Amino acid sequence: MLPAVHTLTLASGLRVNILHDPQASRAAALVHLNAGSHHEPPEFPGLAHLFEHVVFAGSRRFQGGDRLMMWAQAEGAQLNATTHATSTAWFFEIIPAKFEEGLARLMDMLVQPLLSTDAVQQEVAVIDAEYRMLSAHADPLCDVALSLAFAAPAQLHDFHIGHRTAFGEDISALQQALRHYHQRFFTAGLLTLWLQGPQSVAELTALAEHYGNAFAAGKGSPPAHTQPLALSRERYLQLRLESSPRLRFSFPVTPCPALTLLRQLLTDEAPGSLLEQLRTQALADSVRVSLPYASAGDAILSIEFMTCATAPTLRAGVETLFCHWLQQIRDLSAGHLQHYTALARRDFSRLTPLDQLRVRTLDFAPAAQNGWQRLLSELKPENMTRLWIAPDVHGHNAPAQGFTLPVSLTEWQSKSDSVTKSTFMFYLSPAVTAHKTDESIHTTGAPLTLFQACIARASLRALCAQSAHEGNSLVFTHVQGNGLLQLSGPQAWATHTLATALALLRAPSPTALAQGKRLYEQEQHQRNSDIAIRTLLATLPEVVSGSSGNVHELPAAGDDAAVLMFCPLVENTAECLAATQVLASFLEPKFFQRLRVEKNVGYVVSCRFHQTARQSGILFALQSPVYDAETLLGLIGDFIADIPALVAEISAEALEEKYGALRESLSVKPADRLEAARQQWLREFAYAPEINEASVATMTTEQLLACVREPDNPLRASAGGGVKTLLRLHYPRRRS
Repeated sequence: MLPAVHTLTLASGLRVNILHDPQASRAAALVHLNAGSHHEPPEFPGLAHLFEHVVFAGSRRFQGGDRLMMWAQAEGAQLNATTHATSTAWFFEIIPAKFEEGLARLMDMLVQPLLSTDAVQQEVAVIDAEYRMLSAHADPLCDVALSLAFAAPAQLHDFHIGHRTAFGEDISALQQALRHYHQRFFTAGLLTLWLQGPQSVAELTALAEHYGNAFAAGKGSPPAHTQPLALSRERYLQLRLESSPRLRFSFPVTPCPALTLLRQLLTDEAPGSLLEQLRTQALADSVRVSLPYASAGDAILSIEFMTCATAPTLRAGVETLFCHWLQQIRDLSAGHLQHYTALARRDFSRLTPLDQLRVRTLDFAPAAQNGWQRLLSELKPENMTRLWIAPDVHGHNAPAQGFTLPVSLTEWQSKSDSVTKSTFMFYLSPAVTAHKTDESIHTTGAPLTLFQACIARASLRALCAQSAHEGNSLVFTHVQGNGLLQLSGPQAWATHTLATALALLRAPSPTALAQGKRLYEQEQHQRNSDIAIRTLLATLPEVVSGSSGNVHELPAAGDDAAVLMFCPLVENTAECLAATQVLASFLEPKFFQRLRVEKNVGYVVSCRFHQTARQSGILFALQSPVYDAETLLGLIGDFIADIPALVAEISAEALEEKYGALRESLSVKPADRLEAARQQWLREFAYAPEINEASVATMTTEQLLACVREPDNPLRASAGGGVKTLLRLHYPRRRS
């Protein structure tokens, strides 16, 4: 059951939504602003995005190492922010004991941001790097191309990411525009505070009242009314991209909880489902449902199929089958809708508190049948646009949202005579039986390459979906280079289903082999066209588990250089594992300060404790449009060389506080039982020792230093060149 939402309005006018989640192990806060990139001044495109960034640079009460960004890294919190067309949000998640400290920083940075000249200049450079990075990333470019299918709102066609040229050279004018943006929109009437955690409603309410009334009362200057969505005459678009072929259908719709219900129906993989029939006929392998644009009154719903090939007849086949499916969901009974709603809400309940808040406010609301009939009336072929993405499109360069894209507006045959009208299968909730007294969770797994994992996923899709419809759970994941099977249900069911799953894995069918091969090719395309650092992170488990040398290089799209360095534990003991976690929490903000703030290396600067492929250690990650791979490796090497001096600066009080935080974390377990079982399996499979009070109590600064003795000159290893497009994945040899 999802936590109830308790709503109140503070004396200032700030709306607060409180969710008491007694099972949660962490607490989360999110501040939602009813203004976004479509409300920025036209003379400063990207200003809303810039404001989202620059507030993290410090506030009146919390500056330098005490500001939210640096504090969160040191405390093991998760935080981020995002700017959408008509809304913006800032959010963080942390253990409950530290939640109030984080909330104080979050609220102060939005009430009293410094917006200093240095911070504005720095974030202009960061956003410029982000713009270059996204310019070579397929997913945002598909959203950009989609804007050509809409005539309104007019802001859909404007440039909103921002870059150095758009912001201009007059930093004082830019700074003044940021202050005006803050004064105009950051009043209580335009903001909503969300709090979720294990604390009681009374405790969360007290926190909201203490910190939420700091915002100025009133409604400020409300954003201008957003034009309703209007389709253009161009309903057929083609975009040339070096990625796997895909076909995207989009509709203007009214936001409602039924959108999440529709997504659950579309993504069903059980026998007789739309996806199962698309795969059987070798038309499409997967579907992704998204909301690339949303306002208070309307949204763009996109349904994107990853197709099996690029043939024109295949496009017509996918659309024909999809339209047949749209007709049949109109006849679903209340029982069907209730069943799929329950499945979607179960998936939602397994998200972390932070992800739940993000989904509630910025994506698909928890599923319900509200708005279902209206949604069906909007899902008509005459309201649909089609976007075909493939590497062989013959298009002409066209401007869209500040980008230049190779597109074609030529129509194609959208109906197929070779696809017969199919009867799809929809499921009902299983009959209620006696209370399950033998409910249990089983987890098993083994190391798998990406190719093997794709075959396994294709083999198990239908069985996993069928299990969910029966009220149980079979989940396959590929994590840290391991394929994991997790079962949750009655013992007899689990025994039978595990045997069936293992049989499917031992002898994949020809259909599963073909689907798995296509899935692997799609994954490879996705990696090659993804943001550079994500490409490296996806490859890291296989490199770590099968490393034959220090330096591994991968080509990737774009002009950025990216580097990963993974430094594993010196020895596999509880003391070393604990010391490495403590050390990483000290190093993370210092690494960020040096390379993101002082050197402004680029958009990606990260240093953190990391586990992968049966090993634990510290992971350094950099991506830069300015420095080449060799220079980035050198910067990491210089930082590692300075670690003894950094450790020497740690006070006894700071060290004791870290030890206390680590002790407290020992009792924190994931609320979701499947996630807790997965973490335990990974720890046992890696022979990772269990940290206990004794291993923390005996920790010394000497142990911190012993965790990261620099390897024998790995940072100066060179494969030649300093080419910007060269990605370097760096893995020092593990010392015995």
